[in-house]
Amino acid sequence: MTIRTAVSGRILSIVSILGAAACFAQPALAQMANGKPKFVGNVTGNSVPANFNTYWNQITPENATKWASVEGTRNQMNWSAADAAYNHAQANGYKFKFHTFVWGSQFPSWLTSLTQQQQRAEIEEWIRLACERYPNTWAIDVVNEPIKTALPWKAALGGDGATGWDWVITAFQIARQNCPNAKLLINEYGTENDPPVRTTYKNIINLLKARGLIDGIGIQAHYFNIDNMNRSAVTTMLNDYATLALDVWVSELDIVANGSDAGQLAKYQDVFPGFWEHSAVKGITLWGYIVGQTWRDGTGLVTTGGQERPAMVWLKEYVSGVTPGNDTQAPSTPAGLTASSTTSSSISLTWTASTDNVGVTGYQVLRAPGASGGTFTQIATATSNSFVNTGLAANTTFRYQVRATDAAGNLSAVSNTVTATTQTGGGTGGGCSVVPTVQTQWQTGYVIEPARVTNTGTATINSWTVTFTLPAGHTVTGSWNTALTISGQTVTARNAPHNGTVAAGGNTAFGFQVSRPNGNTQVPSDYTCASP
Repeated sequence: MTIRTAVSGRILSIVSILGAAACFAQPALAQMANGKPKFVGNVTGNSVPANFNTYWNQITPENATKWASVEGTRNQMNWSAADAAYNHAQANGYKFKFHTFVWGSQFPSWLTSLTQQQQRAEIEEWIRLACERYPNTWAIDVVNEPIKTALPWKAALGGDGATGWDWVITAFQIARQNCPNAKLLINEYGTENDPPVRTTYKNIINLLKARGLIDGIGIQAHYFNIDNMNRSAVTTMLNDYATLALDVWVSELDIVANGSDAGQLAKYQDVFPGFWEHSAVKGITLWGYIVGQTWRDGTGLVTTGGQERPAMVWLKEYVSGVTPGNDTQAPSTPAGLTASSTTSSSISLTWTASTDNVGVTGYQVLRAPGASGGTFTQIATATSNSFVNTGLAANTTFRYQVRATDAAGNLSAVSNTVTATTQTGGGTGGGCSVVPTVQTQWQTGYVIEPARVTNTGTATINSWTVTFTLPAGHTVTGSWNTALTISGQTVTARNAPHNGTVAAGGNTAFGFQVSRPNGNTQVPSDYTCASP
């Protein structure tokens, strides 16, 4: 980018941003952390979700402030999604964190073709422009994953050098020069339950601390580490970091547990207080919260329809200090109960979600035999506003009602009654379908998440196999919730041990990440699903 273009565009953009921020309403505090000494934040995508302020009071752009997202083409800067996050933070009085300056992934592919001198100039310009555009940035992940993700262009920052981490020190020096008012953080994963990696991380931090270059420590706390820890292990880890006498920020927390609502809730109840109550931790940022829109399937806390999973209900109560025993208000009555589909052995029900002053934790499903008479009894508990009653006899009539419950045990009134009859005949057929979603992509890669597998048969399946074709030159670099085998460009994805069993009409999901040649915009094709 030429200096003239950079300066003129930058001045206009800064005026626009500051002017927009000044016109917004007064700060709106997030529900759960209102008045608390620590924040509970989350990430944003291309825009800020409409219900963001209901839960969170700190913002980190998930991808919008990564270098490849901003300057995928050299000298062409796209700040739109980053502006949206920054403006929202400014308007609501939220802390805005820039993620990230230097990272061995999602950097512009054109950078590696330059000389070291040219790379250094581009790095310095990138950091300078970001600091000037967002002057009220609270904190910056200056270097992301220095241990876990190799940096192909670290020589431009001095390479390993005498300390072994000179390139990290140089990055922080450039950041301190250009962003003197922001907190400078380092960010890494895998240190939570791996003491040798944590020791290396602490060594890097001490190099920065000795030079007065670092203000805090970021620990990502992703599910692949935290799901395998308990509160005691979390406390031990945090006590170790506390010896550095620097603030700790939990930067990318998410939890899957065993994939169930109950498992996720139990893990949050176990480990979250360990983070929240530790004196070294000054704030916690979750890495996504809307089901189906998080980087890993199963980490979401609120459905796209606004239904809160039990972990979200608990999290609000715990952070805000609202206890179930103080809640006497019942949820609203579920409405619009319908039998959306039937087979010879199942009846699918849907209804409009209830609301509650604290949060709906689930629904009791009630059933009575026949078109009239008989007694309604509870047959199941659903955690969303749908339920599939399986294992039924063919050509048989039932009546259904549902009612909502909250964490205090308050019950709503019962819904309307719906009558449904299973189809004539029977069937034990299997079968499945798969629908892939491109969650995010950049010039040299992309993430497919979720690739959703649905049981299209009339009986439970106990395994599934998905095959698809990678475009030429594309390579799978990682996967989750599946076991992959690759032959040429043909990929076979089989279920993991925990997600092979899928009820009729139910679904599960897996995901994977792919690298591709720069400029190639193709994605995998020819997906098929089988349930042997």
